[in-house]
Amino acid sequence: MANQVKLAYRESGKGETVLLIHGFCGNKDYWKEVETRLSPSHHVFVLDMRGHGETEATDPGYSIHDMAEDVFAFIEEKGLRNLFVFGHSMGGYITLDLARNHPDVLAGYGLIHSTAYPDSEEAKKNRSAGVSKVIEQGVNLFVKELVPNLVSEQTRESNQGIIRKLFDIGIETNPKGVIGALKAMRNREDLTSVLLDDRIPVLLVAGGQDKVVPQEKIFTANGAHVTQTLIEEAGHMGIFETPDEVSHAIASFVGEHSKK
Repeated sequence: MANQVKLAYRESGKGETVLLIHGFCGNKDYWKEVETRLSPSHHVFVLDMRGHGETEATDPGYSIHDMAEDVFAFIEEKGLRNLFVFGHSMGGYITLDLARNHPDVLAGYGLIHSTAYPDSEEAKKNRSAGVSKVIEQGVNLFVKELVPNLVSEQTRESNQGIIRKLFDIGIETNPKGVIGALKAMRNREDLTSVLLDDRIPVLLVAGGQDKVVPQEKIFTANGAHVTQTLIEEAGHMGIFETPDEVSHAIASFVGEHSKK
């Protein structure tokens, strides 16, 4: 296990505790629009994962589990319990690992444009190619090619502001953070069994226009403990493209499953 890293964070609001974990080449500001909508009625923590945002980078070779243990160490340090954790994309992989190993701290959790499935063989090759690209060409070009595919076609055509924001956030990612995350995602396990644990409520949010993680890879569990929400107009970035809908899905889920 890699040494744990102290995570940078932002805290706002009062109410039920909600912890938000960003995706690959993101940082706290990935959640800014959702955070703004939740914080008037919720106690919100937004984290930076290792090598992203203001959190230090460590040498590649760590796993999704190591990143989840960073989050658990933060939860322990803050003395948090009965909290709701929501992860976007890569953040969902981290959230699932947290739910598998530390279910007792959770009142519920959610995957936002994320999946419990591991990478396909093709996806693993693409991750490895991404590592090579970052080493050879740097983060800027990598992010420039990454970002347009994250949003819906309509967003690409009508909202260049979102594209620019995603690019500006992405290029701030430490190269070691990009490479480390690519390797961690490539090597992650199949955690579909975690979703089937009906002791913990689960929210699954999919975008109807998401080409990165389509809804059939998100809606992989059913049951009374699972809430499935499809945002038809969203791509992979509903947190930017449709923040009202994502925030409503999270707030409704938290309100339904609050233990207080």
